[in-house]
Amino acid sequence: MEIGDDVIYRGRVLVLLGHDPMSVPDRHAQVEDPETGERFDVLYDELEALPTSGHGFGQGFGQGFDPVA
Repeated sequence: MEIGDDVIYRGRVLVLLGHDPMSVPDRHAQVEDPETGERFDVLYDELEALPTSGHGFGQGFGQGFDPVA
C-alpha cells in the first residue's frame, strides 16, 4: 500500500495519508474518510489494500487487441 491509495478499514473505504516506518512495532497509519473529511489514526495491520480494477474482462482493449479478429 502506498500513500494516496484507497484502503479498507473495518469495511470502510479510506485514503491512506501516511504511516509509521516498517521498523516501528505496532505501526500506525493516518487515514482520511473521503466522504466526511475525517482524519484519524489506525493500526496499519488492520488495513487492507483495495482491489484494483483493470484485470479480467476488457483487459487488452486499446492495446492492439481486436475483438473481431
